[in-house]
Parts: sequence; C-alpha cells; structure tokens
Amino acid sequence: MKETIINLIENESENTKLDFKLEQYPIEKGNDKKGEFLKDICAFANLISKEDKFIIIGVKEKNGVANDFKPVDKLHDQASYQQFLNQYIEPEINFEYKEIIHQGNRLAYFRLFNNNKRPYLFKKEYKDLQPKGNQYRIGTGFIRSGTSTRELKRDDFEKIYLERFATKDRSNEIDFKITLGGFKSSELRSTIYRHLQVDVTNLSNVSIDLDVEAKIYNNKGVSARCTQDVERGIAENKRDNSMFAYTPYLDKMIPPHLFMDMNVEFKNHAAYSIYEITPKKGTHTAIRLKQKGTETDIFNGQIVLIFSRPAEVKIELIVRSNDFPDGPKSFSFSFSEDETQQLLDPWDL
Repeated sequence: MKETIINLIENESENTKLDFKLEQYPIEKGNDKKGEFLKDICAFANLISKEDKFIIIGVKEKNGVANDFKPVDKLHDQASYQQFLNQYIEPEINFEYKEIIHQGNRLAYFRLFNNNKRPYLFKKEYKDLQPKGNQYRIGTGFIRSGTSTRELKRDDFEKIYLERFATKDRSNEIDFKITLGGFKSSELRSTIYRHLQVDVTNLSNVSIDLDVEAKIYNNKGVSARCTQDVERGIAENKRDNSMFAYTPYLDKMIPPHLFMDMNVEFKNHAAYSIYEITPKKGTHTAIRLKQKGTETDIFNGQIVLIFSRPAEVKIELIVRSNDFPDGPKSFSFSFSEDETQQLLDPWDL
C-alpha cells in the first residue's frame, strides 16, 4: 500500500477518487468542526466505483497537485473516527486510517474500500457547534463529483440503485474438473472405453443454478457415444454370437438420435456430440449447487469415449445461468495424445 500512496502523491492530481488535505480531521471531544469529516467520507463512499478511494493527510496542494507537506504530529485513532461515523451515517462504511513516512514526513491516509451498500445517508441530524457551521438533516447524503462534494440528487439515487441491483456475473464462482477413467461394468471394462466424468464446484457462499451441456469433438482416433447405447450394442453383438470388433460394432450402433435417460439428452453430429443435462421433474434448472458444494459426475455416467488409438480429446462445456448477465459461458478442456496413451496402454483390442 505504501507504494500506492507514494504514486498518488507524486503522479496524481486530485480527482473523484483522490483528495489532499493539509491537516487531520478533528475528532477530539468538544471540537466544533467535525461535520466536514462526515460529509467527505460519505461522499467518497457513495461514489459508484469498485476502486479504492483515498484522502491523504498532510499534503499541501497547488492546482490539485501535491506541492509540499505539513507533517502530522500525532495520528488520530481510527476507532474514534469509526465510532463517530457510525453514530451518524448508515450503513457502516469500510475504511482504514494509517500513517506513512514519505521523504521524512509523517503523513496519513484514509483508504475507503468495498463499500457496495450505497446509498450511505445520515441516520441522525448533525450540527456543528460553531455559528454557521455544517448542518445535515436525516436522510441527507453526499457524493464526490470531480474534485468537489455535493448533495445526492434524484439521478444519483437512480444510478446507485440501478448499479446495486444489477445482476452480478458469477461465472468465476464455479469450477469444473474433467477426468477420464474406466468403467466398472464388465461390458465396458476395456481400455478402448473411457468414462468422461465432469464435476462442478460452487466456490461461493451463495447457491447457484446452472444448465450445462458438453460438446465433445470427434476425430479419427476417438468418438463420443451415450453409455447405454454402447452397452446395448454390445448386448446385441453377444446375442448374434459374433466376436465383437470395433468397426462392426459401430455399424450396428443405433443411428444418431435424441436419447434421454437419467436426465441426460444426447445428440450425435458428424463433427461432435452434444450432451445436455435436463431439469428433473419439478425443477427449472439442471443443477443447483449449494454453498461451497460440489456435484460429481453431473452427466450421470452417460458419456463414453471410444478410442481406436491414442488421440487428442477436445471438450467444450457451455454453461447457462441467470447469474451470467452476458449470456452463456464456455469452458474448454483438452487431453493430449500422450495423456490418452497413458490411459489406454496397454491396449486391449
């Protein structure tokens, strides 16, 4: 943080997120000029920005640029500022008040951060003790505008509430893990068959609903099929008393179709296969992830990769959620030929 403050002093001029003050705001009991502190902190907190805001103390400015310094003698207590602020303004404003030594001068700074509960307003009337001092009514709020401070207007409230209730993009709060493994069933206990397992984790403390589909690209060495189709094909070959081989089996496979089982829909295309999880009865989305929860094998074991040789596997997950305001999100994964060689060696053909 020291480097940030020094950079602001040396390279920045006063703006909506930065103010220079010559002296500390008075906070001691009996002082009759404490209203300016309330007004300035309220104004910075109401500024719609995710960036930190700073008030640097002990700086003489000229034309908005730091010109000289007036060192702070003794730093006021942050807790005293916080207590005074909480007495008059709600909700609580997050800030820190610390000292910094710059060019041999003791300075101080307020850093306001993570204040996303705007608007911040006076919950109690305030009046300076001195004649013609500051006076603020209940419900009054201020906002930083350029290098000055003004009272909140209707347009400000509309912008604040629009920003506050806008849908947050939560796509970075979910994490997918894809693994290739074997099957437990005797029919698929062969290294040419690999079970594609997709796990998803909610990284946040808020539940989230998702719809997920997997696009698996075919190539000369590998193709994707629905597990129950493969098992059915094997059973048909056994009934014909014919030795199973990879190519004859593919000829016997049921033509590309829409297959639904265990809430998974499957479509086979020339270049890729699509697997989509469908909502269960009585639900509107395919997956509901609890807080910090993990759902394992979300496609219910219904994806089998059939290898004729080691081959690169390319997978794209398309995820939809009402918590993605910009539309569906794509997550891409791949397994190299070397990785699939390790999975498939020794061959069992």
